[in-house]
Amino acid sequence: MKNIKAKFKINLATYFFFLISFLCGYFKNILFVFLIVLFHEIGHIFFIKIFRYKIVKVELYPFGGITEVDKPINSSINKELIISLGGILFQFLLYILIILSFKNSWLSVQNFDLLLFYNKTLFLFNLLPIIPLDGSVFLHTFFEKYFSYQKSFHLYQIISLLAFFLFFFWNILFSIDNYFICIVLFIQFLLVQKKKKYYFHRFYLERYLYSFPYKKIANQKSADISVLKKETRHFFYEKNHYVTEKEKISEYFLRKNRKI
Repeated sequence: MKNIKAKFKINLATYFFFLISFLCGYFKNILFVFLIVLFHEIGHIFFIKIFRYKIVKVELYPFGGITEVDKPINSSINKELIISLGGILFQFLLYILIILSFKNSWLSVQNFDLLLFYNKTLFLFNLLPIIPLDGSVFLHTFFEKYFSYQKSFHLYQIISLLAFFLFFFWNILFSIDNYFICIVLFIQFLLVQKKKKYYFHRFYLERYLYSFPYKKIANQKSADISVLKKETRHFFYEKNHYVTEKEKISEYFLRKNRKI
């Protein structure tokens, strides 16, 4: 428990929002949002611990949180789907707790309405397919069931960028002051874009160094390792014989080293 507490970090912007909300008389509102965000992240942590992955950091922002996990990119697709939905599942549990608390007269009507509104808003917000929200993580992981890792990643980025611009223009159209959220989302998108090559190379290196459980075997005519797919063992047909994916990955990194 102490180890998990040490991983929590409150972003500086959160302290700033607490101060502004206190000065403007909206401290309770921001506090409720923060508590919902915390409960949401505990949902992710719950399933991360069940699957015995290592938590690197949990950073809490005024309107959301990011939980970083040390796990292989080639980890189980189904486990990743469950982790991505963990926060939303816990928010559903929170919804039930809010209802029960109100029925037992533990909440005033005003606090009940506020908690329900913020819980619903954050619930729907996290379903948006925008990096790094849960909707985008779920979509990316779902794509990995049917496409190669690299293709899934590209689709994940394209859909996220389109969804971001729709969200941004929706804010402008309806004069909703969510510009801080838009800035944070766009920065997170850029960070993922910047680390794209790192993710691809790590994905290939994991496949080369370790043996992961697989559900399918695929024979490829293409010599390009970008076709590699999670939970699938690939063989490449070359010069009238089959070559393993590890041999192809080794060739890929050798070519990279020669260029350097």
